[in-house]
Amino acid sequence: MKKNLYYREMFQRRNVIKEGLLNLFTGLTSFGRLIIEVFIRKNMGRRYFKFSESILTALSLFIVPFLPMVFSFARSFGERLSFWGTIKEYWMWYVFIGIFLYFSYLRYKDVKHLKAQFDMEHFSLSSGDTLPFYLNLKMNGKPFSIRTLEVFIEPLPFFIGGLFFLLIGFKLLGALFIFSSIIYCISYARAYMIGDHFIMDKIDEVICNEQLSKVFVKDEPASKGFRFYGEKPESEPLREEAFKHFFEDDDDFSEVN
Repeated sequence: MKKNLYYREMFQRRNVIKEGLLNLFTGLTSFGRLIIEVFIRKNMGRRYFKFSESILTALSLFIVPFLPMVFSFARSFGERLSFWGTIKEYWMWYVFIGIFLYFSYLRYKDVKHLKAQFDMEHFSLSSGDTLPFYLNLKMNGKPFSIRTLEVFIEPLPFFIGGLFFLLIGFKLLGALFIFSSIIYCISYARAYMIGDHFIMDKIDEVICNEQLSKVFVKDEPASKGFRFYGEKPESEPLREEAFKHFFEDDDDFSEVN
């Protein structure tokens, strides 16, 4: 498959700062999505879900209430809670950690039988099956699209639950639910945005290929919103020769095929 070098150079330049920020955000989304997905997804891919990550997440959550004991500026010395005092004060937090680990174990059982399989029957990076409850939801008699479900509907109960916990005094747990639901929403919105841009890149590259031949080689006016940037040789034979070097083999594609 030929790769259009002009399109890649002019219209697909990398933004290193943006990529770095997105990579940092990806780490947060993994945490936020895991908190929710173990409850609402089944049959996740064996490379997508790892029980070890759930255990590390649970351990991280376990120490959060103790952070005020570590940082002296959070509480005066006399007001610091003991270990069991902290457990007692944040009992609902630790109940949630236990429930989270239980559901994580259920997700582990979903994928356990896939560990030794290397075939074409299972997508190892699958984010899992959406619960029938969500798929059966409708508005004005019409079911929601899978995009709407993943971006807005799936995290909504956790956002509402977070507000409820805040109102009844479980502020830490409420904040976790709200944070996770927002991260979940943003992460899936970003995933769909990346997919949209991938499709638009392919469409734009097709248009660019078509227009370059017409605009650069034939010296005809551009259309479809395309604009050519740069000088062109005066003679058509020279333009045709130069045009041949606008493309190169896509090595990645060639290796797969």
